[in-house]
Amino acid sequence: MAWLEKAGAALDNVVTVTPVEGGWSVTSSLADHPLMFFSGAHAEAKARSLAQLIASAGGDAQVIVHDRRNALIGTVRYFAAEDEVRCSATVEPPSAAAS
Repeated sequence: MAWLEKAGAALDNVVTVTPVEGGWSVTSSLADHPLMFFSGAHAEAKARSLAQLIASAGGDAQVIVHDRRNALIGTVRYFAAEDEVRCSATVEPPSAAAS
């Protein structure tokens, strides 16, 4: 598959959730155009689903999630595995400016 970065490659397949006017956008290497959602929760769920699909197909994937101010709030990596999808998460601590 041309869109899939193979396991062991230098780059992950990145799936990004970002705010846009009127909702949320999910971009990935799977499509030329972003997917659009009214709900951030639905956008994040779709991003994770796409990353799991990539991992199931044999590639590593990373989900990057931004908040409404477009600040990075967390990442989740999905690693290619033969029998199961493994993932690790990193959540960014809230910044002092967010208070």
